[in-house]
Amino acid sequence: MRKLMLSAAAAGVLLSGPLAYAATAAAKTETGVIAQIDAKAPSITLKSGKIKTFLLGKEVVAADLKVGEKVKVTYEMVSKKPTASMIVAAK
Repeated sequence: MRKLMLSAAAAGVLLSGPLAYAATAAAKTETGVIAQIDAKAPSITLKSGKIKTFLLGKEVVAADLKVGEKVKVTYEMVSKKPTASMIVAAK
């Protein structure tokens, strides 16, 4: 029984690497200017040649953002909606 538990734990550790990579690989980025901030939703609208709205993940604080600021949004599709996990100032 002990060997089985150790084998299962080792397999879990070895398999978690590819899964973590797959989650990171799914993240996309978009750079543009913040056109609108909706603190209630919470979401931002980014203008980057096209207009795209991103929901803000728990990691992103809407109060830290400003309309007109050029930013780079890192996002993933959550329930078929682009959800920002990180927003940083862009050059």
